[in-house]
Amino acid sequence: METPDHNTDILFDEDLYTIEWSDIENAEIDYENYLNEIENFFREDLADRLSEEEIM
Repeated sequence: METPDHNTDILFDEDLYTIEWSDIENAEIDYENYLNEIENFFREDLADRLSEEEIM
């Protein structure tokens, strides 16, 4: 029989990993920043693909 590689005597502190619904509800999302990040990703990806095609 195999023995576990972790210490089972350690107690799990559930409070450390709990997210309150009010934290989610009151979070302000920066949509403009997300859109900029997405646009930059695709712009950089396109530039990388074009430069790879020029090399070939």
